[in-house]
Amino acid sequence: PTNHCQITMLRRIAQKNSGPLICRRAAKCNNHDARHVTTSVSYGDKKTSYLRDRDDGALTQSSERYSSSGAALHAVPAHHNFIDDIILRERSNDVVNPFLNRDKTPNDDGGFLELFKAISTLNNRHHDFYPTLSMSMNLPETEIYAGEEEEEEEEETVTSSGADIEKAETKLQVDDPPVQDTVISLSKRLDKALKESCVKSVLEAFEQERASSENELSDKQLERIITFLADHDVAMSFEATKYHAQKCNAEGRMAPLFLYHYMMSGLKNCFSQNEVEKLVLDIQEHIIEEYSDGKKAVYKYILLPQLAQTVARLKYNDCARPLVEYFLDEKYPLLNPDIHESLLKTAWRPPFAREDWTPALPYHRLLSELVACGHRPKPEVVQRVLHTYYPYRDLDATTEILSSIQQLHHYEDHPYNYSVDCGTLETISILVSKRGSIDLSLLIIEMAESFGYNISESMFEDVILSFAASRQVPQCLGALVDMETKGHVPSREMLRKVAKKLSYDDKRLRYTQHILTGNDNGNILSTATLNSLMMGYGMKKNIQAAFDVFDSFPELGLKRDSNTVTFLMEILYFSTKQRFGRRLYATDSLRPEDVNDVIGEIDIVLSTMKEEDIEATRHFYHEYVRLLCSLGLFEDGKLALEEAVSNNIKLQVGSIFLLSVQCAHRGHFDMAKDVARLSVAAGCGKQPTLIRRINNLQNQALGVWGKTKEAIDEQS
Repeated sequence: PTNHCQITMLRRIAQKNSGPLICRRAAKCNNHDARHVTTSVSYGDKKTSYLRDRDDGALTQSSERYSSSGAALHAVPAHHNFIDDIILRERSNDVVNPFLNRDKTPNDDGGFLELFKAISTLNNRHHDFYPTLSMSMNLPETEIYAGEEEEEEEEETVTSSGADIEKAETKLQVDDPPVQDTVISLSKRLDKALKESCVKSVLEAFEQERASSENELSDKQLERIITFLADHDVAMSFEATKYHAQKCNAEGRMAPLFLYHYMMSGLKNCFSQNEVEKLVLDIQEHIIEEYSDGKKAVYKYILLPQLAQTVARLKYNDCARPLVEYFLDEKYPLLNPDIHESLLKTAWRPPFAREDWTPALPYHRLLSELVACGHRPKPEVVQRVLHTYYPYRDLDATTEILSSIQQLHHYEDHPYNYSVDCGTLETISILVSKRGSIDLSLLIIEMAESFGYNISESMFEDVILSFAASRQVPQCLGALVDMETKGHVPSREMLRKVAKKLSYDDKRLRYTQHILTGNDNGNILSTATLNSLMMGYGMKKNIQAAFDVFDSFPELGLKRDSNTVTFLMEILYFSTKQRFGRRLYATDSLRPEDVNDVIGEIDIVLSTMKEEDIEATRHFYHEYVRLLCSLGLFEDGKLALEEAVSNNIKLQVGSIFLLSVQCAHRGHFDMAKDVARLSVAAGCGKQPTLIRRINNLQNQALGVWGKTKEAIDEQS
């Protein structure tokens, strides 16, 4: 006995020990083919077990088998795979029982048969009155099981009459033992397998259900199979989901949505990316095939984005990309914007990615779709998407992202600030200007103005170069004029790039000159535009046309600037090289008349600078010295550099190197060293490399290799 109720029952039985105590018990029945019934009869200190064969109904006696051993099958209908244990005590004097005489032994087969008939009758009679009472007792070790331990009830005395025995005998001869239903058997085996977390047994139960023509398992049991297998075998969980969906579809209903969520959550248990790819493809095909008609398409609109979200969170972006592209191409309605935003959160760029690296998902399309439906994602998510596309080689994607940001910025009913920093806008502008994306360059200018930034010189130059790269000459010249109107001075390098674009074709140069000198040229005519045209002619080696443009400045009411005279000096250098060649190592000098022609042109430029008070720059001195060196006028070049140093103009290192090396090549080593010493005064610092090169040229000219004493003294 294990509780108070059992002890009380034992005491009562001990006090009423005037008759035999008959106990029938059946153990838990897991084997549906059990063939025996065990009946235990206890009298005094003797105990005998009788086995009833299920097939032929014969009774066999065993003095060694107890009721607690073996798989028992009761004659009473089973409930939940358990046979109710009933303890019957017979105290009636109307029935003559062979076991009432203590002198008799329980080996009397005839007496036991009468007793067994009475027990069967009483069991059938009282089974409906005690459906929850299950008690068993085996002496000397007695166990009492009560349905409700809180209530102590009096033990009911059951008597059997002769009529009851006759009815029991007739019933035993006519009725066959009941066979358990297969549905209950499969259900209980499934419940046991789920309780014990036995994957193999659960799979066997599902395969038996799928192979059966009858639906033996209920919807709840199939749902339990799906949720259980999602954590152990996601592929079979998907198969169970498909089976359940087909079953529901045949009955004119839809499978619960949460089952797909459970099944998708099991993708984290996959071991390889190939397994995930195959499974995701199968799930996608199933969803598209199963939910494509009528109102069922809502499942497709919900499940495919959720599947892409699950795969993206597992870092399998290669598997998620086809899904995202599919529902974006099919223009699925956006039912859950949070899924799109969670996909945007997966955007990232590896720190050491190559320049041709592309994002794993079409984040620009997701962002555009999200903004178009009126959703406001968080600013940090938007900025993350923007920086993922660095270095912005995909112009369409960059344009779409910036357009979405601008649209978000125009909304006033949200507390977020979607402003992009000016440095990022300038970086994008510089990188895309080389590819000629005009729309993107103009969008950057517009966004900078809407964010309250001042349009920088760099942004203007990027727009101008974009127009020049796309051969839109009027727009390019108009942007140059706007740049000067805003107070910015176009750089020399930018004007050279525009001139290079214009010089690709003679027709383009003539067209540019035509629109600049025409009547309707107010919005495109400026000093910078004429400088670009003049430099374009110079690059085409059309010196006469370049001087014609130079002479047209006063006629058009424009003032020449430092870029004008610098470009003209560079054009004269091109002309000199074309006419006479470089002749750096020539022993004979140029003809005096050729040199005088170039000097006359140089004087025109210098006089113009003096008349119009144009300040010389270091770029001008560089072109001036280079032109003089090509003519062999090294002394004049040295004087020009000394003049620049006296005017506190910081010279280019290339100007000093050019003049010094060419003087050394012509044998003017003292002059070369004097020019090299000007590097410190010109703001270029000491140049020991230049000194060593001059010494090497001098030693080479003297036929002495290595360092001489004079070179060592000079270096010290």
